[in-house]
Amino acid sequence: MRVALSSGALVIGIVLGCLGDLPRGRSCGDGWWDPQYEECDRSSDDLSYLEACRAQEQGWTKDADCDPDTCELRASEIDCQWCGDGVASGTEACDGNDVRGTTCPSGSGVVRCTEDCTLDFELCPAVCGDGIVADTEECEPSLSCGSDDDCGPGRVCYQLLGECVPSGGGFGPNLSCSVYNTTAIGMEKKIEKPYASGAISRCTDDCFFGRNNCGFCGDGELDGSYSDAVFPGGDFVTFSGEFCDGDQAAQEDIEAHCEPLCVKEAINADVVVLCEFQCNANCTDFAPPEDIVPNPEALGCCLAKHSPCPLYDEQDGVPDFPCCSWAEHPEWVTEKEKCVPAMTGEIPVTMVCR
Repeated sequence: MRVALSSGALVIGIVLGCLGDLPRGRSCGDGWWDPQYEECDRSSDDLSYLEACRAQEQGWTKDADCDPDTCELRASEIDCQWCGDGVASGTEACDGNDVRGTTCPSGSGVVRCTEDCTLDFELCPAVCGDGIVADTEECEPSLSCGSDDDCGPGRVCYQLLGECVPSGGGFGPNLSCSVYNTTAIGMEKKIEKPYASGAISRCTDDCFFGRNNCGFCGDGELDGSYSDAVFPGGDFVTFSGEFCDGDQAAQEDIEAHCEPLCVKEAINADVVVLCEFQCNANCTDFAPPEDIVPNPEALGCCLAKHSPCPLYDEQDGVPDFPCCSWAEHPEWVTEKEKCVPAMTGEIPVTMVCR
């Protein structure tokens, strides 16, 4: 027993001797905070370093951190700030209700802070030319940019214009006219719908993007003329109405387009010939048929409602085309279903397309 005890004492003495020889300045992470050489130690039971941010006068609420390799305290302004703690610090323009004393340029209105700690001037009265996009303004002609950092929230720098424009889902500038509504400018003839085509022009002197190339072509509705603001001065100009849009066009224009394509001989004056057509990309005219020589079948040539019915051979000057209504109602099989008497009161009765 004495031998064993002496051996254990010897081992303990050796271990203590070795620990006593360790350099104290290199003990980071050993679970013991040595204030003489360490500012903190994550592995120790003493976690008082966590209060280092809150202990400062700025009012930070974030836990401080300790470098696990060097045991240096991380409690600088950049270390302690975090967007959402209600204290604008470091690189933050604002945080919560802390907007660093920023006010609207006009002296009235409210400056808000976004969730990403950037200033929001949307509740400020619009003052065109103050360099801040607010209220109903879409842009500021004086707000040029060299990078996205020069633009406010929801905007990016479009290098081609050198202006801040709305971002397209965070992936790039949204220059499509379809994101703007004509009622935002107070048009002489308001159209309660967004644009369907075109790209915005540069910012006008009235703080709205120019609508020089915007239009409603492509929405499938036949729109009339209207006035709109254009670059550079924001003056209102009158844009012509659409000739066609999708499958919409004036009846008389469709007739004038289809008859010479479908018919090469004289026809009955009561016959109205229609056909399938395409509107050109600008909605200014019908697109020419794809076939060099128009084919009546390919063009879908047909007889309009109330035209003499082609089922009755005794009627002269009636092209051998189906009634247009037949394609829409394939369930019509008999002659009586497909054609009806003309409501003229004349004898003999003329059968017309239903």
